[in-house]
Amino acid sequence: MSVKRRISWWWWAHDNRSDFCCGNGSPSFSLSCIGVRQWQFVRPLVCVLVIVLSACLLPLGTAHHRNSISDPGACCGGSNEVVSGTHASVWTDASSSGIWHVGPDDYQTNEPVPVGDYPYGLAYDPVNQELYVTNFGSNDISIINTTSNSVVSTIPMPYGIEQIVADSTTGNVFVGDATSTIFEISGFSDKVVANITPVQGDAPQVDAYDPANGDLYALEIFSNVVSVINASQFALVSTIGVGTAPNGAVYDPANGNIYVVNEGSSNLSTISGETNRVVGQVSKVNPGPGATYATSSGDLYICSNAAGDDRYNNVTVVNGSLNKIVTSISIDSGCGGAVYDSLNGYVYVTDRMNTRGQDISNVTIIDPSTNRIVLTQPVQLGPIGIAYDSANHNLYVADSDTNNISILPQIYRLTLHETGLPAGTNWSATVEGTTFSSTTPSITFPEANGTFGFTIGNVASRSASPSSGTVTVANGPQMLNVTFSNSTGGGSGLFGLPGATGYYVLGGFVALFVAAVAVFIVLTRRKRRAKPSPTTPPPEGASGQDR
Repeated sequence: MSVKRRISWWWWAHDNRSDFCCGNGSPSFSLSCIGVRQWQFVRPLVCVLVIVLSACLLPLGTAHHRNSISDPGACCGGSNEVVSGTHASVWTDASSSGIWHVGPDDYQTNEPVPVGDYPYGLAYDPVNQELYVTNFGSNDISIINTTSNSVVSTIPMPYGIEQIVADSTTGNVFVGDATSTIFEISGFSDKVVANITPVQGDAPQVDAYDPANGDLYALEIFSNVVSVINASQFALVSTIGVGTAPNGAVYDPANGNIYVVNEGSSNLSTISGETNRVVGQVSKVNPGPGATYATSSGDLYICSNAAGDDRYNNVTVVNGSLNKIVTSISIDSGCGGAVYDSLNGYVYVTDRMNTRGQDISNVTIIDPSTNRIVLTQPVQLGPIGIAYDSANHNLYVADSDTNNISILPQIYRLTLHETGLPAGTNWSATVEGTTFSSTTPSITFPEANGTFGFTIGNVASRSASPSSGTVTVANGPQMLNVTFSNSTGGGSGLFGLPGATGYYVLGGFVALFVAAVAVFIVLTRRKRRAKPSPTTPPPEGASGQDR
């Protein structure tokens, strides 16, 4: 009998043994050699057999049902409960490499930084190590020193400032207003030093900077064009027609192209950084202003911001080299912004509002190596813009409803790497109550700084070293090597089977033999007790002999 069939027998017996043992119904198969009366004698013996087989085959069944506990007291009135991992919600996908979670709740942000009214866009300037915040409600820009995390200056601005971009070469920053003007702000004096009006001049929003050609890309959502401005000369270079209602752009350093998100036509326009012309298009993208590029995977991440009961939101993953959608990751809310953390290799998406238009307060973290959500971190209400500080490795989030900037705790990759298992073997690890599993050699947990307890899940006929203990994460990624070895020291068990499997098989055969003997004895005793058929006695006085 194959392992697969043994497992099937175990689950069948587990589900039906209550009827067997307690007389709650007839068995689901017939025994043609045993009559109804004989079955009343044999049923207790069969019940014993089922229990024995269940005990023998339980390890074989649960070896393929990780993290589940079956109640052995289910026979005759007990419960039949399957218990999964604790302290985390888990997602299971049999076709994937693991089980993933959302949470936990104990990742708290640092002390928030108060700014102006309705903070919207964020830009980190690596030259002067300052963070620029556009406050849409108070019409000004707050400048935060990212070493002290305090506001050091405020710049008055016209109405309607939203997106803001920094020139990583000069340190200057650029922002557009709601009418027709783009402003240049000196990163050294923190003052407006120039302004320009594009050809269309229709509420331009500066969304992307190309460090290779030194150009800025300003989107005009009502005119369906992109104005290209040379940052060093602060002069208009060209105007490019794109899709309907452009709102969001991202630079792809792998191919030098700029990708413009068109909310009205639900696609991406691909602009060549060399020619500043549209060279391609990506269709069927669920659009939104949040867009970022992940260096680790070489893909673009576009998050949608739909609102309405009949709408849905997701993050569209696009391969820029192929101009092709790779996958789509479902999210529960419309997002306001997206950014890539080059230290830990995760993509961060702000959860701005749910589909009913109600503001919420989370940041969703995606692992580009698997394109799965691995964590959510709490922030304050209505997060929109998000920026990554490459110097201190902090992430800053604009909380529009509370007029604060949240500072997320840094998350690092804690990777458990196994050796010794056959390729494709499912194994699992638990860190602080959260269980991940994989059929690949590595399992990765997103963790903050600290010391965490871990355990390695059981694998049939294998032992792990170390099997449990603690591991410390300190300001960077951490690797823990786990070695699996044969639990019998490298040899074979009974009947040449690995580990204790041979003993389970032997127990099963013994149980079958005992049951067969019991059935034989019962049938034999019934036959011996049978009385002879009655006969008519001879008349009184007759000898019974013929005359």
